[in-house]
Amino acid sequence: MSRVGNSISPAMANYTNYRLLVTIVALAAIVTGLYFLLQPGQKETILTQAKTNQTIVITKGGTYSGTWVSYDSEIPAVDIQTSEPVIIENSIVRGAGYLIKSWGYACNLTVRNTEGYGLPPTPWKDYTKPRYFVTADVFKNVVVENCYLENTAGINITVEYLGNGSEDETIKIRYNKVRNIDGRIYDTLETVNFVGLNFSNPIRHAEIAWNEVINEPDNSIVEDNINIYNTRGTPDSPIRIHNNYIEGAFPYPANAKDYSGGGIISDSPKTDSTKSTAYVEIYRNQLVGLGNYCISVAGGNNIKVYDNTAIVSGLFENGKRYKFWTSGIWIKDFYKMKSTYNIEVSNNKLAVVGQNGGWRNEFLDSLKVRDLRPLNHFIKGEVTKSLEKEEYRAWRHKLQQQAIRPGPAKG
Repeated sequence: MSRVGNSISPAMANYTNYRLLVTIVALAAIVTGLYFLLQPGQKETILTQAKTNQTIVITKGGTYSGTWVSYDSEIPAVDIQTSEPVIIENSIVRGAGYLIKSWGYACNLTVRNTEGYGLPPTPWKDYTKPRYFVTADVFKNVVVENCYLENTAGINITVEYLGNGSEDETIKIRYNKVRNIDGRIYDTLETVNFVGLNFSNPIRHAEIAWNEVINEPDNSIVEDNINIYNTRGTPDSPIRIHNNYIEGAFPYPANAKDYSGGGIISDSPKTDSTKSTAYVEIYRNQLVGLGNYCISVAGGNNIKVYDNTAIVSGLFENGKRYKFWTSGIWIKDFYKMKSTYNIEVSNNKLAVVGQNGGWRNEFLDSLKVRDLRPLNHFIKGEVTKSLEKEEYRAWRHKLQQQAIRPGPAKG
C-alpha cells in the first residue's frame, strides 16, 4: 500500500470507495428484502430497532421541558418516579406505548402546553400498553391543560385518590385539543377513552371542561370518549363535565355493525351504592356524530344531565349510513345492581337519527325516561350532516365569546 504521510494513493482510494459502495448496496438490498418478506408488525419492529429512544425518568420534583420519544411500547417516554410536584410544560412527547407514566408514587402532576403523539406500537410483554398520553394510578393531583393529543390512547387515571380534597389536589382536564383517540396496540385493540376515571375515595373540585375532541372514522378507535367508572364526587362538589365538544365515536372498521362505545358515560357495576359512581354533573356539552349513545347513565346515582346538545345524523361524509346503533340519552340500571337512582335529565337539545335512518331515537324507554321527555327539547325536521357542521360552528363561536383557545398556547 502506497502512502504519502497519512494519506492513501488516489488509485487505492477509488478502490476503497468502490468496495464501500458495493457493501452499502448489498446491505440495503438485504434490508429491503427482509422488509418486504416480513409481516407488517415485524417490519415495524425491524425499522424501530434502528431508532434511538430519547426518554426521561423523573425522580425529583420540578419543572421540565423537552422533547422525549420512545419507539418501544415497553418503555415510557416520560416515567415519573416521585410524589413531589412535577410540571411538564412546553414539551413534545411521542410514544409507541405510554407517553407519560406515573405508577405507585402518589403523583402530583401537571402537564400543560405540551404536544403528545402516538407512534406505531411495537410488541408488548406481560400486559398491553396503550399509548396513553397520561397514565397515573395512586395520585394526589393530575392536571392536563392546553395540550394537543394526536393518535394517543387518552388520559387514564385509576386505583386511588390520595389528595386532601382541596383545589390544589384534584383532577383538572381542560382546554385540550384532541384528534383521534386510538386504542390500537401491537396485533390487537385495547378499550380506551379520551378520559377514563376509575379510582377509589371521593374527589372534590374535579373538572373535565372546554376540550375539543374529534375522532375520524377508521382513523380512531375510541370506546367511551369520557368514562366515569366507580368514581365519586361529593354532594357539595360533584365531578363537573361541561363545555366539551365531542365529535365521532365509531367501531373499527367504521362500517362494522357492533359498537359499545360512545360519548359521556357514568358507569358502575357496584352493588354498594356508597361506592358506585355518584355526584356527577354533565352539562353544556356538544356531542356530534356519535355511535351507540351520546350521554348515558349505565350505573350510578345523584347524577345531573342538563343543557347538553346531541346531534347525530347517522351519516358518514360519503353519505352512507352508520350500520351500528345510535341513540341520544339513555338511563338504565344496566348491571341490575339497584344502585342507579336520583338521575335528573333536563333542558337538553336533541336530534338523533336511529340505526339505519328509519326513526328518531333521542331517548331510550328505561327508568321512567318517558317522564323526562317534556323537560327536554327535540329538534324538528331532518337531521343532516349540515346540522352537525352547524354545531361545530356554534362551538367555535362559543370559544370565541369566552376567549378560550384549546390546545397549546402559541408563543
